Amino acid sequence: MPDTERNERDYVVSKSIARRATDPNLRTGSEFRESLRDGRHVIVNGRDVSDVTKEPTLGRGIDQLARYFDAQHDPATRDLLTTVEPDTGERISTAWLVPRSIEDLWRYDAMIKCSTSLSFGVFGRPPDYGPVKAISFVAWNHLVRKLEPEALDKIMNFLRVGQRNNLTSADVIIDVQTDRKTPVAQRAARLRVVEERKDGIVISGAKAGNSVLAQGNIGTISMPPPTPGMPEECMIWAVVPANAPGMKLLLREANTNGAEASEDHPIDANGEESDGLLIFDRVFVPWDYVFSYKNKTTADIYNILGQFAFWKIATRLSYRAEIFAGVAQMIVDALGTDQIPAVRALVSEVIHYAATLRGMMTAAVERAKPTESGVMLPDHVFVTAGRLHSIEAYPRIMQILRELSGQGLIGRLPQATWDRPDIGPLLDEYLPGHKLNARDKNRLFNLVWDMSCSPSAMRLALFENINATPAPALREELYRVYDREPAMAAIRKRAGIA
Repeated sequence: MPDTERNERDYVVSKSIARRATDPNLRTGSEFRESLRDGRHVIVNGRDVSDVTKEPTLGRGIDQLARYFDAQHDPATRDLLTTVEPDTGERISTAWLVPRSIEDLWRYDAMIKCSTSLSFGVFGRPPDYGPVKAISFVAWNHLVRKLEPEALDKIMNFLRVGQRNNLTSADVIIDVQTDRKTPVAQRAARLRVVEERKDGIVISGAKAGNSVLAQGNIGTISMPPPTPGMPEECMIWAVVPANAPGMKLLLREANTNGAEASEDHPIDANGEESDGLLIFDRVFVPWDYVFSYKNKTTADIYNILGQFAFWKIATRLSYRAEIFAGVAQMIVDALGTDQIPAVRALVSEVIHYAATLRGMMTAAVERAKPTESGVMLPDHVFVTAGRLHSIEAYPRIMQILRELSGQGLIGRLPQATWDRPDIGPLLDEYLPGHKLNARDKNRLFNLVWDMSCSPSAMRLALFENINATPAPALREELYRVYDREPAMAAIRKRAGIA
């Protein structure tokens, strides 16, 4: 839709898709792909890409996201990925439901499990991630409204637009790396408002990361906690469509090329999530989609406003952990090494990682409480502890998968070699696994390679560490939020300390 045809209410819908008579709020995979053909300005290896769905390094990742949308219509997964919105009676993506009960949170949990199984959890910004910031604004409206009483109406409108258009969102958060000794106000790249207009704001600057924006519909702009000297014009929470005039997305070097054979690369053949540098060159945002501006209170509660997002991230990681445990067992079964105590101990370590993380996420839901604004949020202590556990152990889990595999990872042979009539039979004879034929054993190690060794696996390891928040910050947050006072009071009483 040309920018001149947009009004403030549909600004974030970069390309309208005709609503179907059945489930009009739910897009199909093909409709999702069509929504991305909107004239967005994406640059890949120095080239302007006119259609991201046809770009080899982006297309397979888009196809993977499209399968999620098709799964919304599949009877086997429909009730996991979609739900009926209680206020309207309409079926929507569960991702856009505002949780008002523990039962709603369990609906989310089931959705995340399904989403993770569809992609093996390798997308940090799957379609079910989208509205996390908006839901947090609703949850903490009692804090935000003190300075911005109109914010809730804006957020509720955005949620309705998101529900009706089944939008996929990227986080636009990370400030670009620059000289930290330069005062914040003097950093040219720092995203800021450069003009205030009657109908909205104009912003310029840059943001890093922006995972999946090139393959999604919208970006939700927020900022890390403020640093001393941050100008108030940098305190922005808003949303923009991926094709907003003046935005350029410069993608990093791809880790997959779009030509991988599925046998050789069972994970990488399905593409990857894009990341890139997003440049804003006088980008206009109407006031209806500026949720907070110059609000010091909002700036100071970044970690509070991120609580729903943090839980969804940790829940996805918990279901990835279950996949790791299954892979570990399959490796030792294929090699016949499960009778070795040291091997069983390594598998148990992966199981411990998975079980502990899943237990923390279960406890977080069961101990959820409503905020003063009536939104049910998982217990933040368990979420924070789970996030810390997930990233501290992650490198160790990857190394265990490599150790269990042994030479299997460096001895992998490509499909084309197996297909040679003079070679394939020899490999079948020489390389059988335990109750697993040689070629299937090779297929298993191809998957383990994609999971633990490939360039995309290394990128994902880096992403998970940043996405869950680095460990020192999580330890500080856990120190802040964990209530030790009841135990301390009991200790003082038992010890006779006044």
